[in-house]
Amino acid sequence: MTFPLIVMVRYFQRNQLIVEDEQLRKIECVINEKMKWIICRRCDMAVPPDYIQTHLSQKHRIYCSDDTLDFVVSGRGLMSLDSIIAFREDTTALEAAIGGILTCNGHKCIECGHCMPVWGSMTDHFVKHHNGLDSKDRTEHGIEMQAAFGGRLKKWFEIIDRSTVEVEENVSPWKAVKVLLVKNRRRGRASTEREENVRPVTGFVARTR
Repeated sequence: MTFPLIVMVRYFQRNQLIVEDEQLRKIECVINEKMKWIICRRCDMAVPPDYIQTHLSQKHRIYCSDDTLDFVVSGRGLMSLDSIIAFREDTTALEAAIGGILTCNGHKCIECGHCMPVWGSMTDHFVKHHNGLDSKDRTEHGIEMQAAFGGRLKKWFEIIDRSTVEVEENVSPWKAVKVLLVKNRRRGRASTEREENVRPVTGFVARTR
């Protein structure tokens, strides 16, 4: 099938390049070129390319033909499902909000860094993973976060926005991350053990193994 000439629109959202064209608008999606994700505008979440047709059909009753999918995906180098799973497992926090993904405020467990937007889910987390410890004394509130994916891939990531934190010049990457963690999380107390296992990576913060 041959498509007519397409006008592609690029614009910046939260310092990240978002792309849309006629075919993407038809299926109500955009592409984040920095992350190499296709994002459903109905959900404001990224969807692996292999599942975009099923997602659109079952969740939103939007038809996406094989030809449209090939046109949208071809040559863009989008992240595969395996790469997305690896990103999810290796990432503990985002250096900045990801363009096209819904952002909200919620709660963070200071015992393990687990984030949730709903308080009831956080109390359940303490029951299941921390032997029922008092969640009130071990939780930070008002944490900005994003869940980049839905379904079994869903995981909330804390956003550590470097642009809002002052860091002295000529400091080591590790020291810079420490400053970001302490200032931006507004902790009442620091957790040195967890911070020592954090290293800066382009676009997100990953935990060293």
